[in-house]
Amino acid sequence: MKLVKRSGMTGLETAIILVAFVITAAAFAFVVLNMGFLTAEKAQSVISSGMSEASSALLVDSGVIGQFNTTGDAQADIDLSKLTFYIKLSQGHEPIDLDDSKLVATYTNARCHTEIYDSNGTIMTISGVNDDGDSLCETGEKFKVEIDFSEINVNNTDPVQATLETVYTHPYEEFRIELRPSAGAVLSIERQVPAVYSTVMVIE
Repeated sequence: MKLVKRSGMTGLETAIILVAFVITAAAFAFVVLNMGFLTAEKAQSVISSGMSEASSALLVDSGVIGQFNTTGDAQADIDLSKLTFYIKLSQGHEPIDLDDSKLVATYTNARCHTEIYDSNGTIMTISGVNDDGDSLCETGEKFKVEIDFSEINVNNTDPVQATLETVYTHPYEEFRIELRPSAGAVLSIERQVPAVYSTVMVIE
């Protein structure tokens, strides 16, 4: 009787191969999960940052008050000479530094565009109403913003003009004030000056 030799895998060899497959799969799964967590964390950071930049960190509290001077009898002879409004921090934002080195403010009408906030503090001034003494606008604090258009240097406007007549906004004209903090969206105040019947009026 002829004997036939047959070879096969033993249990030990099967176990070794199985363990190798399990280790390889576990290592691959760890890499995939780790990359997934990293990607999710990065996406969350980007979304959070985007929402922070998209929403304004500063809000106008109550109305915008305008002061006018008159050089004649017609509405065209009335100038918006000063502007006053109050700002506060919107919900869910970190404190905003209102120092002139951290905040950029611009004024625009139909005839000029210029920056109005600098270390001299002659055009725009920001003063705390119920603050703690620093330049940070924090939750619960309010700051008063005053803009004196007569202090604008016409040589610094764009386009350059020779008189303050181009700087002043008159009745039925529009103007735009923008406050650009170091973080968060721009606070934009855009108004149309109504018919003026008083030297001090709320501009809606």
